[in-house]
Amino acid sequence: MNATTAYTYTAADINTAFNKISATLFAGKTAETIPRMLITAGVQASGKTYLLEKSLLTSGRYDNYVRLYKPEYREEHPQYRQMVELGKLHAYEHTEAFVRAVCARIFEEAFRRKLDIIMECAFDSIDFAALPTAAATNGYQLEIHIVACGHAFAFLSNVKRGLRSLEKSELERFVRSSDLKTSLNNSHAVIFQLEFAAKTVEGSQIFLYERGLGVLKDRALRGHSTCKRNTQGTLELTSTGQGYDYASYESIASNTINSLAERDEMIKECHLALQKTAQYADQIPAFVYNALYSRIIKYANR
Repeated sequence: MNATTAYTYTAADINTAFNKISATLFAGKTAETIPRMLITAGVQASGKTYLLEKSLLTSGRYDNYVRLYKPEYREEHPQYRQMVELGKLHAYEHTEAFVRAVCARIFEEAFRRKLDIIMECAFDSIDFAALPTAAATNGYQLEIHIVACGHAFAFLSNVKRGLRSLEKSELERFVRSSDLKTSLNNSHAVIFQLEFAAKTVEGSQIFLYERGLGVLKDRALRGHSTCKRNTQGTLELTSTGQGYDYASYESIASNTINSLAERDEMIKECHLALQKTAQYADQIPAFVYNALYSRIIKYANR
């Protein structure tokens, strides 16, 4: 029996994990007159979790919110200790289905009680597209933060994130380039629904940020709109400055590596990443090496 099929869990295990997590997660949380949902959205490694933890949560404005996912929820898998003996990357991979089931239970309970909710969306499933409208229909006011980037940057950021997780012994993973492309493809349908839902609840907001190579490693705000009633009483997205628009997201997401400076930076970062892989050779998936070398060859000036 291989490692993948050896790990099992039951509905009772999901219930046990949910009860343990919810005992503290829901403690002190109260329903608001208008329930709110904070959504950070972006492909894997775009920086949405960093935005959430380093900028949004530190403001203190979301203390009454229920956060649907944290990496430590994975540790509630009944065989987590057995998994982690083979490394954090291994444990992350084989707790995926379990933690999704636990988070689904957390969402159902928070949504049923109309509590404020924090949700991260990586566009890894097209199913997420149905959620924003369901939330808006149930009266949720949405605050949406979209971190946009191109495929090349997402790939590089994903590798660097995976290496950092190994250095710090954190629960993370390396994402295949093909999976990043799938997420980018899914993102358009999901963002369309996020925008549509935001237009239906007064006070909802959408923020758009850009990340990329060079100075864009530090997130840059590209648009912000709020849903308000116009003079005719109709809801619409408005802005006092640069407003959000889908075309801006699409333009950023389709960015490619073209300039000499960008090509040089990509080659350098891939070489530096390869140097770091040596000490974790027994844990890093083979596809990471192939992808890094492929990009060095692709962007080299010949």
